Amino acid sequence: MTRRGSLVYYFSAWVLGCFFMCTLIWITWMYPVKLEHPVADFAFGLLSLYFLGLASGALASLLVGFLLRRAMLALECKTPSHWAVAGAIMTPIVIAVLGIWGRHIAMQQRSGMGLLEMLTYGPKTVLEAGWWLAVPAGAATAFFLCRIQQAFAPQKTAV
Repeated sequence: MTRRGSLVYYFSAWVLGCFFMCTLIWITWMYPVKLEHPVADFAFGLLSLYFLGLASGALASLLVGFLLRRAMLALECKTPSHWAVAGAIMTPIVIAVLGIWGRHIAMQQRSGMGLLEMLTYGPKTVLEAGWWLAVPAGAATAFFLCRIQQAFAPQKTAV
């Protein structure tokens, strides 16, 4: 374990950020579908999307986690509500930058999928599903990241 919980923090940023984003994308894709299919089909769809989201959303979620942690420590914000607002603002910006960069890379690519295109595939998918999905996903992720940051923050001792 690291001294300030960095390993837990960044692992949580990756796992929670991808989970919230994939769940919102899955809901928007499944909303028009009538419930004629068994529940197992829907659950398998969510788990499949989440598995792919973990692979393709790693760069974006870790970058948002890093920028969020640095900004909140610099501003000395300690409440989860401040972190949630900052996450709701920061996440769509990072998704837009990476998604547009990924689209540009995809247009330049001759054949096959390069490493940069694979790293930006998740943000491109979010932009196609709706950029606004990054707002609630970023807020929820930032809320939990604040709680994790507080759990591993150095405690002041009374003398």
